Amino acid sequence: MENLMNYENNNHENESTNIDEILANSQNGVIEALKIINNQNKKRDAKIDILIDDMGSTKTKVESLEKNTNVICSPFHSKRKRNFNRLCKARVWELFNHDKDSCEYVLFSHFLFKKIYGDIATHFDLDTWHDLSMEKFEEENSTYSQAKEFASYWTPSNWYVKDCINGMISKRDKGILSPERCRALTEYLRITNNGEINPFVA
Repeated sequence: MENLMNYENNNHENESTNIDEILANSQNGVIEALKIINNQNKKRDAKIDILIDDMGSTKTKVESLEKNTNVICSPFHSKRKRNFNRLCKARVWELFNHDKDSCEYVLFSHFLFKKIYGDIATHFDLDTWHDLSMEKFEEENSTYSQAKEFASYWTPSNWYVKDCINGMISKRDKGILSPERCRALTEYLRITNNGEINPFVA
C-alpha cells in the first residue's frame, strides 16, 4: 500500500513536472513566435515606408514632368502653338498697317517679329515663350488665354523703339546701314519729330 502511494506520488510529481515543462516550453515558444512575428511586422512596416517614400518621390517626379511638358512647345499643343504664332504675326502686321513699303516696316520688321515673343516671355516671367504654361488652357484665366490677350494688344515700348533707332543712326553714321534703311530712317525721323514719336502707339 505504501509502495502504491509512493508510486502514485512519484507519478503525480512526474506528471506535474512534465506539465510545467510543457507550459514553460509553450510559453517560451509563444514568446519566440511573438518575437518573430514582431520582427516580421517591423520589416514589413519598413518596406511599406520605403514604398510610400518611393510613391511620393514618383508622384513628385510625375507632377514635375507633367508641369515641364505641359507647355506650348510640346507636341500635344502643336496646333495651339501654330495658332499663337499666327496671332503674334498678325498683331505685328497690324502695327505696320500691313504695308511692306512703309518706313516703319523697312526699319522695324526685323526687330518686332522677334520682340513680341521676348516681351511675352518677360511678361510671364519665363526663360522663353516656349515655356508658356498650357495648364487648363481652355479656361478664360489660364496663362495661355492671358498670353493671347497680351499678344493681341502688344506694342513695342517707347524705350525699345528709341533704342532701335539709335542703333540704326549709329550704323548710318559709320556707313554700315543699307541704303534702303538709310532712306527709310531719314523718312522716319522726319515724320516722328526726329524719333520722339512712337508710331506704333495709337
